[in-house]
Amino acid sequence: MAVVLKAMRNEFFALMGEGARAHHARRQAEYELLVQGIDGETDVAAQERLVVKLIEQRVHALVIVPADSNAMLPVLLKALKAGVLVVNLDNKLDDRALATAGVNIPFVGPSNFQGSRSVGDYVAKQLPRASRVGIIEGPPGSINAKARSDGFRAAIAAAGLRLAAVRSGHWTQTQGRAAASELMRLAPDIKALLCGNDNMALGAVQALRELGRSSDVLVCGYDNIPSVRPLIAQGLILATADQFPVKQAEYALDVVLKALQTGQRQTELPSIIQSPVQLVTRS
Repeated sequence: MAVVLKAMRNEFFALMGEGARAHHARRQAEYELLVQGIDGETDVAAQERLVVKLIEQRVHALVIVPADSNAMLPVLLKALKAGVLVVNLDNKLDDRALATAGVNIPFVGPSNFQGSRSVGDYVAKQLPRASRVGIIEGPPGSINAKARSDGFRAAIAAAGLRLAAVRSGHWTQTQGRAAASELMRLAPDIKALLCGNDNMALGAVQALRELGRSSDVLVCGYDNIPSVRPLIAQGLILATADQFPVKQAEYALDVVLKALQTGQRQTELPSIIQSPVQLVTRS
């Protein structure tokens, strides 16, 4: 079985890889495991090459966090045609694209909408009605990014806050910093930056420090990676969401292992296996 991740330098996916290896360590007699990944968050071409190589190596099953929810589907269809069992982890493939292709690729992961909604609700409670806030979201090709932004938007609307603007930080700290700087330039009265992942939240914290705005602008993230935990303790990041990457990997490997051992076909696999997500704050 193979697990293909993205952004291996991202602590979240490093933890997910560790979870996969820990699952294999407990069940070594049952299967062999390959864990691979790409350096960038959205390097579709590199991830496609990994999948093609795994097809050529005749792996029996593939668990993948797609670099893009639409662009990765064609190579995954090739994997299915070659008889590889495919399971989608963390970043959901586009439902319309799957329906058009007429295939069932199970998704293992949490509700990104509910997770970000809980984070947004917590931040909103700290602000007066009509306060202006900004969203720093992931790349346009990510279903996760859209779902998290939608959760933030729902929290903003429910609390009577005003959305000043949205910019993409493309999941990275560097681009998150740039997005935060631009948002604060466009709308200096912003009172909170709602970030679609923790790397972008780290970038937002850096930008606010540089602007001398750390004390009057709230920041939240998503993922609960180790790097944000000291900042949450200090109050520099107000909240994040833990979506338990180790458990996600375990859930996905359980699905494919059971399928291989019982002879389940791709069409017989459950469409969604929901994993937990939990609000994380200092208190």
